[in-house]
Amino acid sequence: MPTTTGPTPPRADVPGAGLRPRGRHASHEHGTARRVLRVAAVALVVLALAAGAGGVYAYQRLQGNITAQDVTGLLGQRPDEGAGADETSPVNILVMGSDTRALADGTGDVYGGVEADPGARSDTTVLVHLAGDRESATLVSIPRDSVVQIPECTAPDGSTVEAHVDIFNSAFSEGGAACTIRTVEALTGVYVHHYAVVDFSGFRSMIDALGGVTICTPQDIDSERANLHLEAGTHRVDGETALAYARVRYGIGDGSDLSRIERQQALMSSIVQQVTSSQMLLRPDRLYSFLDAATESVTTDPELAELGQLVDLAQSLRDLPAGGVRFVTVPTEPYPPNEARVQWTAAAEDLWQRIRTDTAGAAQATPTATADPSATSQLVVAPGDVTVQVLNVGAPAGTAGAVSEALAGVGFAVAGAGDGEATDPSAPVLVRHGPQRADSAATVAAAFGGAPTEVDDGLGRTVVVEVSSAAYSVVDVRPRVTGAAPAAPAAPSPTIAARVATDDICA
Repeated sequence: MPTTTGPTPPRADVPGAGLRPRGRHASHEHGTARRVLRVAAVALVVLALAAGAGGVYAYQRLQGNITAQDVTGLLGQRPDEGAGADETSPVNILVMGSDTRALADGTGDVYGGVEADPGARSDTTVLVHLAGDRESATLVSIPRDSVVQIPECTAPDGSTVEAHVDIFNSAFSEGGAACTIRTVEALTGVYVHHYAVVDFSGFRSMIDALGGVTICTPQDIDSERANLHLEAGTHRVDGETALAYARVRYGIGDGSDLSRIERQQALMSSIVQQVTSSQMLLRPDRLYSFLDAATESVTTDPELAELGQLVDLAQSLRDLPAGGVRFVTVPTEPYPPNEARVQWTAAAEDLWQRIRTDTAGAAQATPTATADPSATSQLVVAPGDVTVQVLNVGAPAGTAGAVSEALAGVGFAVAGAGDGEATDPSAPVLVRHGPQRADSAATVAAAFGGAPTEVDDGLGRTVVVEVSSAAYSVVDVRPRVTGAAPAAPAAPSPTIAARVATDDICA
């Protein structure tokens, strides 16, 4: 891969390096600008690192920058928080990117303006997991087009968002930050301790405060739609160019959101390397500018909005090396009814289990590609030929009814819902079936992304689904039904690919 560009590479001190002039209402890729905010997820980690190492400057100004919003009352039934919230306990921070054009710096018109794009959406959600021993941090990117079960939510205006199956980012557009938090907790069983919503004007400012950032592209990029023009190789770019690079879709990679996530994770790695470098920490002016930009662009829960809380978090992270920061993406496969969308594989539950048990860092020490899930995509029995009974064996009240509705919505014949005793309390979802109903159970299990199954000699035609937590997602598996047994079925690998912040950004 080339490591240099043409004779005149873009310079960080030249605003808009790599960009060509454009008009006020130049064409932009619809919905792609907000995707860059995955990069801002790392701000909470590096903000804490930098504050702890270099001290908090202009405390009152930085404190006044942060906007606080308490959404606790909108979250409903929640997962178990686990251990107490002290410096030896894991901390989970959900970072969401907002594409609002009502930007504090007044630059919203550059992206079409509020009239053209009213309201706010988010195609970017990253769960930042800080390990209890503070020796590692795992940043999990959740693909925006994942088809999942959105639980019933209360929107900021008090209206109700009914439970439904949709793409993941619809939770934010329909119900705001609270609905996204509720959806993540329901799908994963992971308790979210803090949240942050960041707009992309803050991202630009943070990059500029760093004096630019290094990016690496394996091929030339000449995209009029993203207004980005770079030769293959490494470049030192300013915030506006980094923003364009992170959002560009056409002319690089395969054009998918997953490809974009990989590129943005490399960009986040570059930011971590720079922010945690001695050069950065020894430049109080640059450090302050970065902290000022980071705090000014964020809305958080009231606890995280207290600068003192961030300083305490910083102190607990003082020994976290850049090599301890890992980036992963929720394992997915194409969604059969629409391959422009994806659905989580069974390996996703393994990832969330590692987050819940605070073993994510050890699990991702050796990057390994996730197994191709296509080997498990064929099903013999159609959902309409399967009778299902749903039992709540420890989940929040109403979960069995919600699961029943979701299963009926994707074609299953639901015999009813009720309460019961858990056969295996450690399984969020368990599918029990009679000796002659293994194929039917396989269809039900696939609807839950690969839930475990168990033979129950006392069961006949009806398949029983036990739900012990709110961590479930129901997907439509009807397009997978072939009517013939699949060849050599195999479970997806539980090994999740990881990128370490110290990896070569060109890798």
